Amino acid sequence: MLRDLHIRNLAVLEEASIELGAGLNVLSGETGAGKSIVVDSLALLSGTRASSDLIRTGAESLTVTGFFEPDGAPPGLLRDAGVEPDGDELVIRREVARSGRNRVFLNDRPVTLKLVAELAPALIRIHGQREELGLVAPELQRVWLDRSGGKEARELLGRVADAYGAYRAVAARLDRLTGDDRARRERIDFLRFQAAEIDGARIEAGEEEGARRQREVLRHSEAIQQALASANELLFEQEGAAYEALTGTLQGLRQVESWEPEAAGWITELEELRIRLAEIESSLRRRLDEVEADPDRLNSIESRLATLERLFRKFGPTTQEVLERRAALGFELAELEGDEDTLGELEAEVESALEAYRAAAAKLSEGRRRWAERLARRVGDELRDLAFDKARFSVRLERRRRSDSPLRLAGEGVEFSEHGVDQVVFLFSPNPGEELRPLQKVASGGELSRLYLAVQLAARGETAAGGSVTMVFDEVDAGIGGAEAAILGAKLKSLARDGQILAVTHLPQVASCADQHFKVSKEVQRGRTRTRLRRLEEAGRVEEVARMLAGSEVTELSRSHARELIVGAAR
Repeated sequence: MLRDLHIRNLAVLEEASIELGAGLNVLSGETGAGKSIVVDSLALLSGTRASSDLIRTGAESLTVTGFFEPDGAPPGLLRDAGVEPDGDELVIRREVARSGRNRVFLNDRPVTLKLVAELAPALIRIHGQREELGLVAPELQRVWLDRSGGKEARELLGRVADAYGAYRAVAARLDRLTGDDRARRERIDFLRFQAAEIDGARIEAGEEEGARRQREVLRHSEAIQQALASANELLFEQEGAAYEALTGTLQGLRQVESWEPEAAGWITELEELRIRLAEIESSLRRRLDEVEADPDRLNSIESRLATLERLFRKFGPTTQEVLERRAALGFELAELEGDEDTLGELEAEVESALEAYRAAAAKLSEGRRRWAERLARRVGDELRDLAFDKARFSVRLERRRRSDSPLRLAGEGVEFSEHGVDQVVFLFSPNPGEELRPLQKVASGGELSRLYLAVQLAARGETAAGGSVTMVFDEVDAGIGGAEAAILGAKLKSLARDGQILAVTHLPQVASCADQHFKVSKEVQRGRTRTRLRRLEEAGRVEEVARMLAGSEVTELSRSHARELIVGAAR
């Protein structure tokens, strides 16, 4: 979820900061006020290309910063980039300079624009008049279809993924065994060399820690001897040493023990100290005898550690991992050196695993056909509510042929993956008499915005918008009004429940449904055009909704109507 947005020197917007909340955030303003600038800023945070033309006249650079709650961000992607979320916060900052320099930061760490583009779908999705991030992508269409299948889909997808993983594992083993014989022999030689290198070192798990400790002792043996000798002298040998003072104290207390009631307790504690000191003396003397400079021993340990470090660079940072690598080498060698019986067994395993995958994928495809029919009906109902009375929507399942594929269906090789064998295509026809065609070939930006909303509602059953993903609808209400506009506002509010939506709108029916309402306004100061962005409180909301109802001349009647709309939407 996007928590805060800061914009500086973007187009006519000199500087603005807004704090977005959960639920439905609405952005409104007069035509030409600069509502699209906010969407442009979010597109920059999503990894789109930037031009210096976007920089405000007179400024040298523009900056857009977004503070996200990173629940949906792929941890592996962040970890590979060396980025750790700062608590519950992930900060994306985009800087574009007039010189052409373009910089991107994640939590103040410079990263590539490609990384931000890969990360963006887990944080924000923009759907509007000018740019669509996601809906036309076949991968996302498959995700939405599967999401509409609910628990059944999750179970079937899990079975297919497990079956695919099992097949890939055994197929890789067979490939290694039956691949190019020269390459196989070279691989065997290489594995034998690595195994011999590890075996020759005769390592033991954890030995590096003991060796490193011994090395430090030998390196500093003179300093250790001096410290031990000094401690022994201070405690026991010099005149007035601690042991001598403690013994004298005990003698004095014993002389008054019969008269002083607390003396017995002190004597007991001091006697324990005396015994403990005597034990320490024994330990110090023994350690003094053991510690001595031994250059030959030090050289031997240094050599051993050098051997271990060489193995660590190749096979892992610890002896335990090196030994685990040795076991893996042995396993792979056994496979590559397997006899014909092993080859036959592997071929049978591969065929069995492929058959298990084929069965699981067939069940998934059968489910997808049912979900596709149901999703098409639901999306059709939603589209009619959104003023697409004559629009038609359908979902088609396709299979991509591949002649060299080991999986054959109906006599043809087909592509397959952990997601099954189906290519999901959303088909749409906005007007009567037009054939159903793929989205990217038929739908305009405004149509895609409303269609995306309809798919969201149909696939989710009007539940949350997705938690950590902020959805942006740029003028999704274009071309509708009246009762359909009120329905659209209610649907956006419903979809934003437990999630976050930012909707740019010019309709009062939509604006009245906002949980947070922001207004964009434009003014001329000292000959310069400036755009302002501010959050509206209750009175300001009424005034803005009234303006959207009545135009430039706001009356008490339009204010009254605005209050009714806001109260009705809240109710």
